[in-house]
Amino acid sequence: MKKTVVLLLVIVMILGSIAGILMYFSSGHGNDSPFADIPAPIIESFTFADFTGADLSDMKIENISEILYTFTFDTSTKWPETEDNSLQLLANQVMESGKYLGLGLSELHQNGVTGKGISVAIIDRTMLKEHEAFQDNLNYFEVSSSSTHEEELSSHGSALAGIVGGSSGVAPDATLYYFAVSDDEDPYDGYKKAMEKLLDFQKTLPEEEKIRLVLLALGPDPLQIAADPEGPVKGLADALNKAKAENIVVLYPGMQTSLPITGSGCPPTMNRDEPDNYQVWSWTLAKKQIGDSLQSHNANSWDEAIEILKKLLTDMEELNSIQAEAINTFLYIAYVYSDYIEFNDWLESIMSEPSDLLAAPSDFIAVPNSHGPQQYTYYGSGILDWSTAYVAGLVTLGFQVNPTLTENQIFQALWESGTPFYGTSRLVCPLEFIRAIGEA
Repeated sequence: MKKTVVLLLVIVMILGSIAGILMYFSSGHGNDSPFADIPAPIIESFTFADFTGADLSDMKIENISEILYTFTFDTSTKWPETEDNSLQLLANQVMESGKYLGLGLSELHQNGVTGKGISVAIIDRTMLKEHEAFQDNLNYFEVSSSSTHEEELSSHGSALAGIVGGSSGVAPDATLYYFAVSDDEDPYDGYKKAMEKLLDFQKTLPEEEKIRLVLLALGPDPLQIAADPEGPVKGLADALNKAKAENIVVLYPGMQTSLPITGSGCPPTMNRDEPDNYQVWSWTLAKKQIGDSLQSHNANSWDEAIEILKKLLTDMEELNSIQAEAINTFLYIAYVYSDYIEFNDWLESIMSEPSDLLAAPSDFIAVPNSHGPQQYTYYGSGILDWSTAYVAGLVTLGFQVNPTLTENQIFQALWESGTPFYGTSRLVCPLEFIRAIGEA
């Protein structure tokens, strides 16, 4: 069991931060909790700041025009006023540039490789199904009608649908089937019901229209299955295995497959079709920066690391929000997993270059949100979910070009066609991927 925990922990830290980490530090823990004395971070840098829905009219941000592309903001964000309205115009330009997901997709689309004729399913929370980006190719199903209140619409699902098959997505002509899970029930139980509904619906579709891929916002956690072998997480895992048995490719963020996925990004002012312009995922960079700080302070044990990390939250120069998230994540690991892994082994895993990961865009992209049919969010720092959706879109294009492909053939082609990237990772190359499977 300990070996399993250590392996999963290392993988999680390579792929991204631990889901819900900040909840451990903000609520639900009394004064006796080890998290009670974690100080609130003092954010000194606006780089990668989140300004979604914010009114910045009266704010003064130094060098804002130079770092605006790192912000996360949406269509409703109000910018500081200038005589020539330059900041609003710049934000508009960044948003529009971010809608193009890059790496040669425009050439593929011009050549008719658009996902046309391929059916893809997405499982996520309730979203705005009338968004202009996908309203013409979206089929929307509510998994449960038992909700007793009007649910808040999820922008996460809008983003996934937009990246996979929106008008600016990877596969803009794919047929999307969206299964909306209610907030009222256990999420794993809701996703299990969604999969069961999808498999029942699959039986009604003609062979040429059957769903070839399902993208889930949430997948089963092996640790939770081990803790509760008969619980809803195991039920979801069983449903996914049934889908795989029916030759449906299954993808979800952090999925432990033969081809683990990570993020990357190209600033909007650069040529987004040029692989050399892509940077390491912002989370990977922040994680390494905090690891560097632990090494420079000569941390040699979990206890020493905890004290250094606490101090970094309040004293680190130019601390930004992603670095603060990395610090909080490291503190969580120190408190919860220190019995399962030696500190120096963990630190070495953090500082080592990622190996055999497939990178896809996550940073510096603009996606639909659920605030209105023409509303979008630009992410200066994105999440693993966006990269996973990008790969799902590529798989969709692959099925259009070669419908006989197996999951293993697709993953192998994605990897072999990728461009050498950071460490021994590779960056997706849609053009080479399509060429490779077209010749398979």
